[in-house]
Amino acid sequence: MDTSMTSELVLNALRSMEFTQDLEPKQLEKLASIATYVTFSKGATIFREGDGSELVYLIMEGEVSLLTQVPGHGQVTILTVGPGQILGWSSFFPPQKKTAGAQTNTPTKGIAFNALQLQELCTADHDIGFEIMSRVAQIISSRLSASRDLLLDMFEPSKEKKQRMK
Repeated sequence: MDTSMTSELVLNALRSMEFTQDLEPKQLEKLASIATYVTFSKGATIFREGDGSELVYLIMEGEVSLLTQVPGHGQVTILTVGPGQILGWSSFFPPQKKTAGAQTNTPTKGIAFNALQLQELCTADHDIGFEIMSRVAQIISSRLSASRDLLLDMFEPSKEKKQRMK
């Protein structure tokens, strides 16, 4: 795939993704200029929990499980993300270590951003910086909530168990 075709593919994808669809055309062009098209086969590990990484991803096609190690339970899926959603947001913040692992459930296509370049763009253009960081904050909030729900399901006895215990 030649570079101009890849750039156009990335720009078109950014126009339609949930995370970026309502950004201004100039903002989308700026994002596309620092983006790279990536593909992963089914079962591929995109990153592991605790990995140091500078990459942030937006999913174009496919499905990715976010995984964490839970003592006594092994590796657990926190949540599954798909088209238009972001992976690897923790690369925005020191110490740039992944807070979960990511593994594809299906062949997956995406857009990768170097988090440092994205931070530079957000610093240089405060309007896009506000939009990106507001969206990342919303994602962090929803993922914390999903993690909390998972932990409650795992560690709080169900009503059936409570009734059997009486």
